[in-house]
Amino acid sequence: MTAREMLIKTENVYDHAGTSEIFMQAMRDCLKHHVNHNEFFKKYLSESGFEPEKLRTEEDLKNIPFIHANFFKKYEVLSVKREDVVLHATSSGTTGQKSQMFFDQDTFDFGNSMIENEFRYFGFVSDEPTNYVLFTYEPAPSSMNLGTAKTDMGMLSYAPVNDTFFALRYNGQDHDFDVYGTIKALEEYEESGLPVRIFGFPSFLYFTVKQMKDTGHRPLKLNKKSMTMLGGGWKGYADKQIQKSELYALVEEMLGIPEVNCRDGYGSTEHSVPYFECPKHHFHIPIYSRMIIRDVETLEPLPYGEAGFANFITPHLLSVPAVSVLMGDMAILHAPEECGCGIQTPYMEIVGRAGTSKGKSCAITASELLKR
Repeated sequence: MTAREMLIKTENVYDHAGTSEIFMQAMRDCLKHHVNHNEFFKKYLSESGFEPEKLRTEEDLKNIPFIHANFFKKYEVLSVKREDVVLHATSSGTTGQKSQMFFDQDTFDFGNSMIENEFRYFGFVSDEPTNYVLFTYEPAPSSMNLGTAKTDMGMLSYAPVNDTFFALRYNGQDHDFDVYGTIKALEEYEESGLPVRIFGFPSFLYFTVKQMKDTGHRPLKLNKKSMTMLGGGWKGYADKQIQKSELYALVEEMLGIPEVNCRDGYGSTEHSVPYFECPKHHFHIPIYSRMIIRDVETLEPLPYGEAGFANFITPHLLSVPAVSVLMGDMAILHAPEECGCGIQTPYMEIVGRAGTSKGKSCAITASELLKR
């Protein structure tokens, strides 16, 4: 069994201490794979003076030459044969600005297993028939390559689907936000008595429950096993963004979903390891990755509590050398004990994006629907 296989079969997805040696071996194996199958990456490491064998302890992870996330907006650098690619995912953006990620079967299976393992850890894998409200794009040829669309469709596999409602309805050419249809679907799901799972952009959920409250709609009482798993941020609607605690309180008030079942998620096309909130609403780092915060000027690693660029490191992908990726996101890394949930790994706080870009994220594109 390879180190990657051992890592994905570990039940405790936050056991850094118990899986550190496995993680490091998986990293060495992953780096060697890309060196042997990717001329660009081989040359990049060689010119940087880095060799996989130099990776001995987690302290050495900071020495892996990183690739900026913007690189994947312009270049396709595969470490597998193109015919072995089973999934091609893109982020939303203007022409020439889309990040692309390619998945061979092994990488795809590893990704699905990460999500399932984290859902199972938090007790969100169920055999009970469930209704779904997806604040994301109704399947259409123009949207199914988007990372958000593929992620949300994959989330339907952790509880049997009774019924599904897409809030961003396909009109034949584009998508429209159907707030009244969403409220009607929630009313029907309340009457059914089955659990409801809400996935997608937090802004759309907020505008839905706010519409209910502002128009005097009666509070719904959805099944107490209902949950939310949001993602995509508020980009493009920062002026209307509210604190997560305020949103969760409003969701509990208007939909009856317990605050502890309201969770946020973080992920990206360039770094596809999933991050889900713990019961205290913090993004702990799972065993599948490590995170370094780098100074915005020197790019040197920063200690806990200081803001800088997010640098994610993972042995997840064998298809593309996104082993160490420097994001445009600004983040802070916190010590485990600052949370209090009991998980013994650091947690990250995403504090925004550095600089500006003409590229539009999935959330920016989606926010334009609200304006229409």
